[in-house]
Amino acid sequence: MIELMMSIKKNRSAGLLFGIIIFMFFISTAYSQTLSEGPPGLSLNEILFNADSVAKIEDSIRTETTIRYRLFSVMNRVHSDGTLKSSDTTIALITQKGDEELSREIISSTKSGSGKTEKSEKKLSLSFDDPAYNFSLTDSSESSYKISVVPKSSPPKEGEYAGTIEIDKQRFFIRRFNLEVPDPEGALKEFAIEMDFELLEGGFAVPVGMRMRGFVKALIGIIKVRFTGEFRFSDYEILD
Repeated sequence: MIELMMSIKKNRSAGLLFGIIIFMFFISTAYSQTLSEGPPGLSLNEILFNADSVAKIEDSIRTETTIRYRLFSVMNRVHSDGTLKSSDTTIALITQKGDEELSREIISSTKSGSGKTEKSEKKLSLSFDDPAYNFSLTDSSESSYKISVVPKSSPPKEGEYAGTIEIDKQRFFIRRFNLEVPDPEGALKEFAIEMDFELLEGGFAVPVGMRMRGFVKALIGIIKVRFTGEFRFSDYEILD
């Protein structure tokens, strides 16, 4: 089972989603439905079996490893036509173990006040054996396999995803995903996210880039915020 665990931070001054802790992935080998075959050489089942083995090793390393990295983030409020309304830029040094953030040092920020943020966790999950979805291998490049994820229900139910996930051909880690939630839960009325990953020297995949967009509507429509965000993760350092 692949779990996409996401912790997104809420920007106190802007009232927007602000950042993430990390994504953890698990892919199970027990599939309850028949999956389409892959290109010559490997079926989709075999691709996911290999990815499952890699994910388990990555997870065991990640949970026991403390890392530090630099996060550059830009959160924008935008008008309904997409033009910029306001923007907040922050550079921070983050220390993290597993999915737990140990510290956050703000290097620079355009936000007013101290630049501190409030934590607000949101867990999102998607399983390859989830009977609510159809999965298929739609493309294969020199570097990766692309898997399509489509909800069976039409229109999609609340909180369901649609999009693609790319798995590395050589190392079988998740290189990228591009997902949209047509009907999100709670105050979040629109949400889409793209993330890119690379292998860290320690042996597990880490995010290197993220782009997201969404629309928040709360308090019976009194609060309406349309936002976009771009995040870059760099200078990873293994502490122990």
